Amino acid sequence: MGQLVAICIGHSRSVKGRIEGGAVSVSGESEWSYNRQLAEMIVDELGKRAIDTVEISRYNGPSYGSAQRWLAKTLKDCKATIAIELHFNCSDDENANGHEWLYWSTSKNGKALASSIHDNVCLAVNSIKSRGVKPRFPGDRGSEFLHGTHCPSVICEVGFGSNQKDWDIMVDKKNEIARAIAHGIMDYLD
Repeated sequence: MGQLVAICIGHSRSVKGRIEGGAVSVSGESEWSYNRQLAEMIVDELGKRAIDTVEISRYNGPSYGSAQRWLAKTLKDCKATIAIELHFNCSDDENANGHEWLYWSTSKNGKALASSIHDNVCLAVNSIKSRGVKPRFPGDRGSEFLHGTHCPSVICEVGFGSNQKDWDIMVDKKNEIARAIAHGIMDYLD
């Protein structure tokens, strides 16, 4: 049986008929909009290596928790072997910066996947500071996605949209970021 990589776009739940969208960058672009483009690039890169993917860009559910439960069931039903959820960070502190890769604290495979993606992004885009590979625990942000999935999963926080320097790099080097994430996935699968 082959591998199926699920590329999930965070903040894609419909609220009052509109995509929630998530955080907004210094240029006014939503987290969902930026990551939708990034997801397509990752899918294209994985497709060049004949790796099957599914992109999930619209979550169903009236609340965050119900949408995460819907996503977990969808991932299981489609038999995803790994899942990543794309995000970017924002902060009231305009100096907060860096990329980070979150995994469920007891998932050795999740940690290995997060480390592989992290290492590839550090090599390809060393102009954004690394905040590292971080475990998540019950109640932490992202824990419902990471703990709820049946397969190894990672939340990819590619930088701070609220930091002008990070944002400029995230926009200018979007192709490099997408390729690095895809290569991190491929290295993990090898």
